[in-house]
Amino acid sequence: MLGFAERTVTAADGTAVVVVTPRGELDLAAIASLDSALRSALATAGTQPRLVIDLSDVDVLQPVTLGVLLDARRRCRAGDGGLALVVSTPGVAATLSETDVDSLFDVTTGLPAALQRLSNR
Repeated sequence: MLGFAERTVTAADGTAVVVVTPRGELDLAAIASLDSALRSALATAGTQPRLVIDLSDVDVLQPVTLGVLLDARRRCRAGDGGLALVVSTPGVAATLSETDVDSLFDVTTGLPAALQRLSNR
């Protein structure tokens, strides 16, 4: 079952970072929900958005959903912010690698590292 959690945490430099944690399968059926959750998170993040998408609880990441992740990245960068992905499962890492988008994202294996990377922006 697909679900999303959103929370705001404080990075080491004192800035607010919105963390979105999808759960379940990110597939064709999840695109609209994922897009809505990320747009909501970006609205919460404000004018210089810093966003972490924690994919640790994602069972399946189908390539069809990558456009939504790339759009969120584009929006963060347009606002002079940043986006990091937390990827801790081999299947999700493989999907990012096989589609050659892993190099477009700041990918970490845990939330503390993601927050640290966004602190350095």
